[in-house]
Amino acid sequence: MLPEPDATWQQLATLYSEPHRHYHTLDHVAACLKWLDHYRHLADDQLTVELALWAHDVVYDPRASDNEARSADWFAEHFASSTLTKDQKNRVHTLILATIHPHPPTDMDMALLQDIDLGILGSDAELYDCYEVWIRQEYAFVSEEAFGEGRRAVLQGFLDSQVIYHTLALREKLELPARNNLSRTLVKLRR
Repeated sequence: MLPEPDATWQQLATLYSEPHRHYHTLDHVAACLKWLDHYRHLADDQLTVELALWAHDVVYDPRASDNEARSADWFAEHFASSTLTKDQKNRVHTLILATIHPHPPTDMDMALLQDIDLGILGSDAELYDCYEVWIRQEYAFVSEEAFGEGRRAVLQGFLDSQVIYHTLALREKLELPARNNLSRTLVKLRR
């Protein structure tokens, strides 16, 4: 038995359309799925990667620190009675949690998922600048000073990592533009 597609889609659409979202929307999911379409051949289990991309930001509250865990739990609840195997369900749950980016990926599917989630960092400068505006809008409740401090820490963390992208294909395409975007934004945030 699969989850009711219309009801699941409606809930996904409703959650990804919440008014406080400006970046973490269906457009972000669509962009991720477009990346997956291009790099699907790198995935060992294409289905679990795609399901994880659909659900990875389904719960998004910028005031909370457990969005990924709540998104993983949302998936587990909504797909509990699906025809997915227990291993597939557990795998999607694990992949969603990997979008916290707490550590380097442990396998190719996790690497691909993390890289796709961070694809925006390596976008052209114009789109990246829009992304920064959208993130600021999502954190409109935070003072400029606090936002700048927090944002600098996040961006510097990416710059300090040995690599941002763990799959060779995405690293070759996005690593340098991402580092340029992050460096440029850090200069702006330090003013």
